[in-house]
Amino acid sequence: MGRIAGIELAPNWTSAAAALEGILRHAGIDLPRHAVMGLTGHAFHFCLGTREGVVALPSGPASFDRAAMVERYARTGLRFERFAGPADAATKERAVAWAGERLDAGVPLIGWDLHLHEFGIIDGYDRARGGFFVQDILTEQVGPFVAWEAWAPLGEIELWAPVEPVEAGPEVVVEALRTAAALLGGDEGPADGQPRGAAGVEAWAEALEGTAEVDRAGNAYTLAVLAAARADGASFLRDLAAAFPGAAEPLAEAARALEEETKALSPLITLFPFPSGGHGNVQVPGLRRAAAMALRRAARYERECLATIEAAIPLAEREAG
Repeated sequence: MGRIAGIELAPNWTSAAAALEGILRHAGIDLPRHAVMGLTGHAFHFCLGTREGVVALPSGPASFDRAAMVERYARTGLRFERFAGPADAATKERAVAWAGERLDAGVPLIGWDLHLHEFGIIDGYDRARGGFFVQDILTEQVGPFVAWEAWAPLGEIELWAPVEPVEAGPEVVVEALRTAAALLGGDEGPADGQPRGAAGVEAWAEALEGTAEVDRAGNAYTLAVLAAARADGASFLRDLAAAFPGAAEPLAEAARALEEETKALSPLITLFPFPSGGHGNVQVPGLRRAAAMALRRAARYERECLATIEAAIPLAEREAG
């Protein structure tokens, strides 16, 4: 088949949300980026990628509860379905058939681990060549084709397909606030031992204060993703404060906390720029200590945001009816 026309990956450091926003626009749902991020919980997610003593690995931002996304993405006004499983030959064959049925019907997909270990849009396939046509952050450099035999090298198949528009009333805002609280509190995500939420930011600071190995590129990437996500979270909460007068005060305070967090993170974006990571900066003890201090401030603001969101939830719930 050819490629589905009129769909584009949206600009966003959170790749799953970039793909989702592109699919929403293709379906005629034009939500601003901060609304997409806030409603789905991506604006409040944080995982410190950690493995074998190395911290701030680039895998952290994509480590979230993927099964929960079907319900959360429906808050945007579009219901999704999911195909997931191990990337063995039999499951991959079923996944290709599942994807092909939807692509043949003109339905684009969100897919994981295409050109790289991130999310992207699948907008077509070529059975003769044996692969998908995709849009992700590497497509401009390497082209749109991903062979099925090379797909999902991490061993996990993850596909999400839009099904139909659904009504998203004010109750989805209350659900989004509950998700935000769970994420900021580190109470949600795969049980893999990686630190999450405000505690994850504190663990990051602790690693920088000590002698732990910090991944240079991953450190820079994680900072960029976190700062952009929290900026969107602040804008989302500002919108909610205006829309829910009965909960305006705690929601405005929650937004202020995230705005202060982004200010605390801003110098670190300069100190550890992506993709270079600041070259050797992550190894300099004095710079590590300064970064740790900034991250501890960021974690305090995360906890402030959590407390005020928890205060806002019953107020917003009452107002939503």
